[in-house]
Parts: sequence; C-alpha cells; structure tokens
Amino acid sequence: MGFLHNINIITLLMVGIFVIPILVGIFYPLSGNKIRSELISLLDSLECLGTIILAFYFTSLVFSNSENWLLNSLYQLNPSISGWITSKNIESYTIVILILLFVINGLLHIILTVPLNRYVILPLAKKIAKAVNSMNCSFKRFFSGIWQLPKSICLILILALLLNVYCSFYDNSLTNNTYQSSVYQLVDNQILSPIISSAKLIPVLFNNSFKDAIESESRKFPITIYFNGTTLNEAVKSTSQIDNTAKKIVGKETNDEEKAYLIYKWISNNIQYDYSKLEAINSNSTGISSGANIAYTTKKGVCFDYSCLYVAMCRAVGLKVRFITGLGYSGKDWGDHSWNQVYYPQEKRWIDVDTTFGSTNTNYFDRAGFSLDHQNAVVQGEW
Repeated sequence: MGFLHNINIITLLMVGIFVIPILVGIFYPLSGNKIRSELISLLDSLECLGTIILAFYFTSLVFSNSENWLLNSLYQLNPSISGWITSKNIESYTIVILILLFVINGLLHIILTVPLNRYVILPLAKKIAKAVNSMNCSFKRFFSGIWQLPKSICLILILALLLNVYCSFYDNSLTNNTYQSSVYQLVDNQILSPIISSAKLIPVLFNNSFKDAIESESRKFPITIYFNGTTLNEAVKSTSQIDNTAKKIVGKETNDEEKAYLIYKWISNNIQYDYSKLEAINSNSTGISSGANIAYTTKKGVCFDYSCLYVAMCRAVGLKVRFITGLGYSGKDWGDHSWNQVYYPQEKRWIDVDTTFGSTNTNYFDRAGFSLDHQNAVVQGEW
C-alpha cells in the first residue's frame, strides 16, 4: 500500500497513455484494415492537437489590445461585444475558446482531414499492408508496436497541453500532482515548451495572453500590507556597502548574464532563509523590518528580502532588473512568493531568477521549467 501511495497519478496516467497503444500493437499485429484505421486515428489525433493550438492562438489574438478588421466588424454589428471582450474575464475567454475549438475543428476536418484521408491515407495504407503481409510473425509484432509510437506521442502531447492549461487556472491536488510528475516535467521541458516557445503558437500558456484575466482572479500579495507599510522603492534601496560588495562580486566581468549569475550565486550562498521571520509575518507583520539592507546586514531573510537585495546589487553593477510577485510551490503546497527577472541584452530577453529557491542548492537561474513551480507572475517594479 505504501508503494501505491507514492505513485504519482499523473505519471501513472501519462505512462499508461503512452504504453497502451504500443502493447495493443504488439498483441494485435497490423492488418490491412487496421493499418488504415491506425492512420486515420493518427490523423485525428493531429487534427485534435492542431485544433487546440490554433484555438488558443486565435483566442490570444481576439483578446489582444491590437485593433483588427474582424473585431471592428463585430463591434459594428453588436457594440455590446466590445465591452464583453475588453472585460477580459475568465468566462469570456472560456466561451471564445469553446467557440473557436468547434469552428476550427470543423474547418480542419473539411479542408485537411477529409482530403488527406482520401488521397493520402488510403493509398498509403494499401502499400504498407502489402509490405507487412510479407513479414514473419515476430517482426510483424515488433513493427506493429513501433507503428503505434506516433499515436502515443500525440496522445501524450495532447494530455500535457490540457494539463498545462488546467494548471494555469486552478490550484488544487491535481495541479500539485501535475507539477510533481517527473514524466510531465520531461514532456513539458523537452518537447512541449521548446516547440511552443520557439513557434510562439500558444502565447497564452507561456507569455501571459491571459494575464489580465488570471490576475483579476488570482491572489496577489500587497507588499505594503505584508511588510508593514514598506514600499518596494524603499525596500530595494541600496547602501555603499551593498554597492561595493556587488562590484567586488562581479569583478572585471562584462557579460551581463554572467554578472547576474555571480550575484545570484552570492546571495543564494550567503543569505539564509529566516523561518522565524516567516512565522512572525504570518502572525502579525507589524514592526518587522524587511528589504535589501536588512538581508545584507543580518545575512538572513524571507523571499521578499532575497529579491530586494538582488535588485539592489543588480542596480549597483548596471543591470536591468525586475521584482516579481506571484505563487511559488514549496514541494507541498503553493504560497505567496517573490523572485526576480534580469535583462540579458545580448539575447533581448528577461531571465528568471529565484535566489530564495537557489539557497536550497538547486539552480534557479534561467532554469528550464521555471514555470513549473512559479505561477501568476506580476511585475511589481522594474529598474
């Protein structure tokens, strides 16, 4: 029972979805009719995946701030649509996505799936069936199992995509199981995220297309309340000691990414997490001092202090830096958290940095899959 208790349900589900088609292929070798059926099934899976990707892509366009002829036409026909779309709430996003899923699926089926089935799938199935029939029994079973790999991969990608969407909106036990699943992390980091981020097909999942809606629904911690009225600008103020230390840390280094990493390592290695302060803040934050100077002087602090010190040190060596708030996953549950982003001009991008999580001896500087345990990022300040 203990062994079963430790099994991640998402991992089990994803492994099952991947393995079952392959086992079916091995135990039920291909025939002429089955080859045709499997090719059609693969085409249907690709149609489903394409429908989901395009639906989210066009939804992000509909809710973007840019004007386009389609929206202008809709507004002229029905002015109330303008207010409904510009409200950018979860309900309006959901309705638009469902409509686009239905429309895009129908168009893909008519324009692509039906012609491909008639002029590609049927002729190809006949040729493959002829080749398979000439194989011996063992090799036919092996080939039948390998034949299922594309279908298994498509099913895994579809499931990972749907889980990613779900986790963007909900924080519950299923979300936690998803982020704890090593198989999900592997698929997301190695396959799904690189494809989506490079092609920029689904900015909603990775580039804040639903930012307004999610932010209106999500819980953001107000710094002035949580940190006894200390404004962010006050908290990130530096001192001559902090500035001098930052300059010594980077030395003669000129590359911005390397400078940012050296400061990240120093803070992660030299500032200890203050659990007693966390308990005190959770009870009553009145009278508790926080910020860059406190973290530097005492060599301890909570995530707010870590992030403020990183801002101060980055500014001292001429780096563009942001202070981010959102939700962080501790390994057990989600909670209010803060971290940073630093700008890397050579690649024209913002690098995610978490010195608090970095103090656990795990690299959180430009970490692949950073979004797995960081959600609902909000830029509170940029310098």
